[in-house]
Amino acid sequence: MHRRHLLAIPALLVALGAQAQDRTADPLSPLAQCINRSEFTFKTQDRLPARATARVVKMAAGERQISTADGYRLMLFRKSSLPFANLKIERSAEGQFAADRETIVAQMQEMAAKGKPPSQLPLETDARDGVEVLGLNNASIAHTPGIISMYSLLHAASRTVATAYILNQPADPRDFSTDAQYQALRHQFLASLVACMADTAQ
Repeated sequence: MHRRHLLAIPALLVALGAQAQDRTADPLSPLAQCINRSEFTFKTQDRLPARATARVVKMAAGERQISTADGYRLMLFRKSSLPFANLKIERSAEGQFAADRETIVAQMQEMAAKGKPPSQLPLETDARDGVEVLGLNNASIAHTPGIISMYSLLHAASRTVATAYILNQPADPRDFSTDAQYQALRHQFLASLVACMADTAQ
């Protein structure tokens, strides 16, 4: 009898693991589809595995965790064949949004403080329609390969966190070729993202 019980435990754990992987709800799908209806659409849509319940943030004082009850990674494009932004949208676990927000704000503040003139990136803050917006922007696209800007957007009402890495486009065809063109597109992208996050239907 005792041996049968021991043999049954692995089978029970497998069953519980399979159940944990089964997602009957998809709370971030409306947000992803809202973003996809804007001028910036995704070609890839990778959903966070159900087993990934947190992500690690490395800080000067050590590692901290941000809860991830669900999430998507979206590679967004405009007209160019090159991506415009790498966007992560995540849902904080129940009761964890305040702690997650504290970690994200601290991370952004720390990143801003690391820079030194003339390459210092001041932390830009804003609030629109219930969405808190934190941004780090390089001054010019000319000598900034890779990531030009990084934004964290937080919507407490839906426990949603968005992290956007806006990317330079070094080769033609490209969506922007001057700082002014980039800034206009960045403003347009953020306005679309904020509008989708603030939508109470999400």
